[in-house]
Amino acid sequence: MTEVDERARYASITAGARVFALIVLAAPVAFTGDYGPILNVILLAAVWMAAIFLEGMHRVPVLPALVIESSLVSFLAALTLADSDVLVPAMVIPLFIAGLVRGSRGMLEVLGAQIVVLAACLASVAELSFSTDLIWVLFTWLMVGLGFGASAAIVHNLRAETPDTTTSYRDARGLINQLIELSGDLVDGLDPVSISQNILDLTREEVPLTGAVVYTGSVYGVTPLLEGDVVSDGVEGRDELVEAVFAAGRPVRHGDEVAFPLSTDVGVVAVVAGAVNPVLSPAGGDLEATLRDLTRKFGTEAVQLDTALLFTTIRDEATAEERHRLARDLHDGVAQDLAALGYLIDGISDTATDAEQVEQIDELRGELSKVVTELRRSIFSLRNEAVHGQSLGESIRALAGHIQSRAGIPVEVELDETGSRLRPGIEAELLRIAQEGMNNAVKHARASRILVTCRVQAPYALVTVSDDGRGLQGGRDDSHGLRIMRERARRIGAVLDLHNVEGNGGVELRVELDATRRSPAVTAPNAAQ
Repeated sequence: MTEVDERARYASITAGARVFALIVLAAPVAFTGDYGPILNVILLAAVWMAAIFLEGMHRVPVLPALVIESSLVSFLAALTLADSDVLVPAMVIPLFIAGLVRGSRGMLEVLGAQIVVLAACLASVAELSFSTDLIWVLFTWLMVGLGFGASAAIVHNLRAETPDTTTSYRDARGLINQLIELSGDLVDGLDPVSISQNILDLTREEVPLTGAVVYTGSVYGVTPLLEGDVVSDGVEGRDELVEAVFAAGRPVRHGDEVAFPLSTDVGVVAVVAGAVNPVLSPAGGDLEATLRDLTRKFGTEAVQLDTALLFTTIRDEATAEERHRLARDLHDGVAQDLAALGYLIDGISDTATDAEQVEQIDELRGELSKVVTELRRSIFSLRNEAVHGQSLGESIRALAGHIQSRAGIPVEVELDETGSRLRPGIEAELLRIAQEGMNNAVKHARASRILVTCRVQAPYALVTVSDDGRGLQGGRDDSHGLRIMRERARRIGAVLDLHNVEGNGGVELRVELDATRRSPAVTAPNAAQ
């Protein structure tokens, strides 16, 4: 909390202390009837009214205002000493206020100012003479003020140590408002993919790269943020090169493969890597100098990308939390109501005597069971995202196990994943496509077996869902599954294909990411029933 906030917090207390002191001092001065003390009390009132007024002005610095106030109060008290020491107690108030607003440091600063002013007045005013009584009076009231100031400083320190639970929310709200105001002024927005594409385009103007990829670091290791549009045979083994750039913070070259960092003042944000065309590229020394120049040149783009990645992380966290909350609400609300409705239908079925009624109730019970099954699938989908902990293949395996336990249809999963992972947003879209494919096989294909394969060698990925059912059927007006799957695939730049499988009459759903590249060599799959 700032000093201005502290002054505003205690404004009512400090104003009350000044007013109370004026009332206490005015009574004996008015009783004596001396012109000099009465005038000084009026001036003291003017000083304190001005101080109360200035406390409401946030631009006035706290410490200078307190020092000036205490100096004026001490000056008026010293001038009155020639007639009476009635205004000396007024010097207690500035010490009390300084301790309350600024703590012990502020109290000592004000005390020093008072001592200096009193010493100057006693030395320059001829009517005043040093005496034991005078020194004792001044010392007594300064010590009283010191005691009040110390007590106020203790209160100040205790309030400072007490955490304000609303401060973090106020800060967060202020930052969010700033982000909303600034987001409209950002040239490239807050989309990391578009910013990365701009970086790749600018890079190719300087260096003839093929298979250029922008990589970021994450809890999963090196993650491709944006895949290049030209084939590069060495892209599968590029992780070590990219990790070396993240560690060193400078360009690294290994054969035809080069990589350079995108850095900000907080460190390396991302790495651009690709293969250099040996025919068109500059000579060795010139190439390395060009990469170093690109690192410096892309300072602005690195800040833009860092901001966009941070915003994406915040958005994903907020989305995940909202999904989990919605899953809890569905499970504790609608799911429980449907279960109660099922018990009610079962009770009616037990008391029904007419055969037609029994048939209708059984049909109603079957439809309710379908609704409950779909609701459970939705709750499971909301609670399980590829971006949290599990890899894409592990998330697909968990979904397959859930569908197998609910539908009673064997779902076999074959995984082939390398250590590097896709960007979380891409994994989430591929997971939803695979889920929709498995659900369609259960609901529409009348399949007795489902096979799911997942192969990931970032930035390449291939997911297939095949069954031995009755094949593709005519589209329904109320069916939007295929359209949604195609939209998801298009969103991440993947190719989706749905076709009948020759021989067994089933259907295969195939979604491939970075289809311009050749499929990587397939290692021995890890099958899970």
